[in-house]
Amino acid sequence: MSEWLKRKIDFSSVINPFYIYCYSFAFSLFLYLWGWSSLYPLLSGGLLLFLVITFMLFIFSGKVFIRKLPVIFRTQPLNPKMTDIIFCLIILLGVINIFYMGFIPVLSRSHDYREFGMPVIDPLFNSLSIFFSVFLFRSFLYSKKKRLIIYFILILILQIIIFRRSTVVWILASSSILLLLYKQKISMWLIIAVFVTLPVLSYCFGLYGNFRSKLSDSFIMNDLGASSAFKNSGLGYNHYMTYLYASSPLANLQQNIDMRSDSSIGNNFKEFLFYCIIPVSVTLRLEKSLHLYPPECFLISPNLIAGSFYMVSFYLLGWYGMIIMTLFLILYILVSLFIVRKWKTFGLETYSLLSVAVALLIFSNFLNRLDIILILFIYPVLFHFIYTGKSKSQKLLKIQNQEC
Repeated sequence: MSEWLKRKIDFSSVINPFYIYCYSFAFSLFLYLWGWSSLYPLLSGGLLLFLVITFMLFIFSGKVFIRKLPVIFRTQPLNPKMTDIIFCLIILLGVINIFYMGFIPVLSRSHDYREFGMPVIDPLFNSLSIFFSVFLFRSFLYSKKKRLIIYFILILILQIIIFRRSTVVWILASSSILLLLYKQKISMWLIIAVFVTLPVLSYCFGLYGNFRSKLSDSFIMNDLGASSAFKNSGLGYNHYMTYLYASSPLANLQQNIDMRSDSSIGNNFKEFLFYCIIPVSVTLRLEKSLHLYPPECFLISPNLIAGSFYMVSFYLLGWYGMIIMTLFLILYILVSLFIVRKWKTFGLETYSLLSVAVALLIFSNFLNRLDIILILFIYPVLFHFIYTGKSKSQKLLKIQNQEC
């Protein structure tokens, strides 16, 4: 038995952004079929067929493109001074954010946490927090310096107190994937330990969300449609909230498929372009001048607004919109992989973040968010030159001193 628990399984081959698309949507679909919510419409054959076809397409793409990816497990050029400077910059941006808003969400429940954030500063603070938390975690794995893991924890705490649950999920999920890629082989006892702690994680996730949103247990169980099957299961309402977060996006997507008739889907390509492809920050600035209006998609409940990255595209262009988004996602992944191939310094971090970005598409369209664009396409290149440029200048200076 002890030998079996010590057995290690190689996960490096299955950590693949194309495969992760399949894992994410299949997991949400699996939870959906438990029937724990009376609000959920019956899944249509059209949606199930679409998901199966995309699964096949992404599995094929993963086998074709990922095997050509060069090794990205190279040791990064550690620059303690530069890392300290960037950490201090992140903390400074967080403090400026708090002082500008005048409140801390965890301490001031009278304010709406969704309104927290200073223009320009907040996206920069959020994106740097995610990217460099993963960088700090990887640096700690290589150097084992305690200072780096302390930096990592401090950034995480700062995100928790301002109620950035999505950012916390990004950081922890990306770091977990990075650990799998770094270790490659994980022992069975650790895998079992993760599965054993899943109920605890589910409870904590729901508890944190309820505390942030100030929802009562009666509202969650009754107004959010807990079915008799769930009520008879003996599980608490915090677990039900976790269930809703993970599966309600498919329910909202199905709701739009059911409610949006073919005759009402018109020539909405301009709206599709601005609300599905072009970065949100650009769209918000052009809405009034271009007479654009945010799509009012059908929802199973006004309190459950997530609908996967497919919902808005279906609302605007029907099945054609979902097909375009699928092809756009494939292109998105390929461009990010090109960056990983060409600028390898932050390749492992970028690859981990890309994998999480694809996994979280079950909730919403992250492809047109400015902070995600910065994380996947701008920061890997920018900081590659900052770190390698610094190391090259130091080597040059050392050679010149030796010659003298």
